[in-house]
Amino acid sequence: MKFVRALVWILASLDASLSIAAAQSPDAAPQSPPAAALTDERLREAWGYLLPSEQIDAAVYLRDALKYRGTFQQGLIDFALSLEPRDLGQLPVAPPTPFYAPEIHAPRQPIARDRMEPEDPRCVKQRALLLANVPKTGLDSAWRYDWASGEVQRTGNDRDPSRLFFNALAGFPPDLDIAQALIERALDDGEQRKVHRALAHAYTDRAGKVYPGLTLYDAWSSGREMEMPDVDVLGVLHDLANDWKTWIAPVPDSQHDELYARVFVFFHDAKRHRGLRTALAMTFGSGSIALRDGYIGHRDRMHSWWDEHSSTPAEIAKALPTVDAWAEFLEGWSERIDGDALATQRGQVRRATLDQDAAQVRTTAIAILGELGALARKERPPLPSPPPAPPEPPKRDK
Repeated sequence: MKFVRALVWILASLDASLSIAAAQSPDAAPQSPPAAALTDERLREAWGYLLPSEQIDAAVYLRDALKYRGTFQQGLIDFALSLEPRDLGQLPVAPPTPFYAPEIHAPRQPIARDRMEPEDPRCVKQRALLLANVPKTGLDSAWRYDWASGEVQRTGNDRDPSRLFFNALAGFPPDLDIAQALIERALDDGEQRKVHRALAHAYTDRAGKVYPGLTLYDAWSSGREMEMPDVDVLGVLHDLANDWKTWIAPVPDSQHDELYARVFVFFHDAKRHRGLRTALAMTFGSGSIALRDGYIGHRDRMHSWWDEHSSTPAEIAKALPTVDAWAEFLEGWSERIDGDALATQRGQVRRATLDQDAAQVRTTAIAILGELGALARKERPPLPSPPPAPPEPPKRDK
């Protein structure tokens, strides 16, 4: 079979010189430019020249090729997947983000809520504004860990060939996204579940517009001054403090600072709890990945810590601090690892190994494009004609 032959050919060529299309048989793919000369734009163009059936084959082919190579990164992904006993098809789809009901939390200010379309320009602009301090990793994830429910949820099509292949071009192998979510789940002890459930409500504005893709946690994490309707702030307070009397909507402007400070305490603890675990989950299977919430300076220390615990989340989870001990933990933890030259070196080696594995993911994806002839094409071939309809059976005379 062509794909069996090509898989062996690709892996051999990668091990030899990372050449994309060195001829290994009379019907091998045409000679292509070296991988370093191919831009993402050119590679995405080449992907578009594949027929839909070829794209599906390429995605399957990519999974098989990376499984066959058995890199350190792939081993980590396989381990993470083993933490979920169910078939991935049984995992729930992420539900619509709930919002606080004005008639319950602000009955004197019953501004109706209106859920916007995700593509609405106002929504796109607001997401860009409130998520501006979240660094882009380049990973298009089809999964998330929902801190409010403790579940891993599907947010996209995890079998979409284009998503899978474009992730690979960015150095992310298939299933790395769900692996990250599963590691977050393994590290979450549920201490802040109630707070995360409150902050998982949708961000809304004072006109009642509900912004898809933005939660109150996102809004508070942005560090920006923003519109914060009374119903949302009071909803958090009602859920977490059961305080329905101190503030009642409409809350006078003179009382906003005190109200916000009360809610900020809850958010502050939740962020300490969640931020550290998310950063650890991201460094579990990725090397030089961008980290949010100020953890970029701890990236190599996290790799050292994973190495010390044999990349075992259950062992890391035992050592994680409570939110009250978070600052003291990070200070002592940093001093200990920085004072241990061997631990520091092993963390750096772990990160470099994962970076090398990521480079192999990209090179393998490019090799598959070359093998399928996409890099030599100038356009997509015409779709095959559908098979002719079977002839109708002869009609019987009545």
